[in-house]
Amino acid sequence: MRKAWVIFRMVCHLLYGFVVALFLWPLLGQTFREKIEKRWARQLLGIFNVQVKVVYETPESNYAIHKPCLLYSTHVSWLDIFAFNSVHPVTFIAKSEISKWPIGGLLAKRSGTLFIERGKRHAVRDVIHAAVQVLGTGRCVAVFPEGTTGAGDTPLHFHSNFVQPAIHAKVPLLPVSLQYFTPDGKFSDSPAFVGDQTLMENIKVLLNSETGFVVQLYIHAPISTDGRTRHELSDEAHAHVRALCYQTATQGMVDKGGSTDST
Repeated sequence: MRKAWVIFRMVCHLLYGFVVALFLWPLLGQTFREKIEKRWARQLLGIFNVQVKVVYETPESNYAIHKPCLLYSTHVSWLDIFAFNSVHPVTFIAKSEISKWPIGGLLAKRSGTLFIERGKRHAVRDVIHAAVQVLGTGRCVAVFPEGTTGAGDTPLHFHSNFVQPAIHAKVPLLPVSLQYFTPDGKFSDSPAFVGDQTLMENIKVLLNSETGFVVQLYIHAPISTDGRTRHELSDEAHAHVRALCYQTATQGMVDKGGSTDST
């Protein structure tokens, strides 16, 4: 009964988002759009019983205040985008396949997602140019440099070309260690959307959890891009993320250090 109710709420929530995106979005101002994005993301996470915990390593790590910046994050689940947007909406760089998703594709387009067309010769260059333009408006951009999802216990290889927008726009790079935990603080790879798992199979994992999950966004201190190469910046970000992920995967969720906010 509980699962059926959750599925019903999810469908209604998606349809609500579809109607708003299709008919009202062009009529709304940027400030109001961001309020809707934030509230919609929080509600979606709430439906799946996923809480968001944000840890800012330094006051300057708060991307809702100190913007624009390029968020450079590990990637675990399709829920990651909504975790960020539940804190403060940002523009994402994502694979073009998402644009073809029913309902979700329209929502992503309306929110300004920058899509990479795989197989096109100048795809990366074009999306970097578009990201620089977004950063120029004062809005933060987020990218998952692994290019795929992982369990969250250790970061995969970072593709350094995704640092380029920060260099061109002369904005800070913010590494983010994104991981999932049980409510009692233990690391969990159950929500990971990896391998040959389908979206519906992943949703079933979320539905089958009696306690739900906590997604922790550990926002590391910003890294200045002045005079640095993309390889240097990417390697430094990877080192910070790797150290934190190892710590939390073995010792549990961060419970102190920096400032914390939960949604």
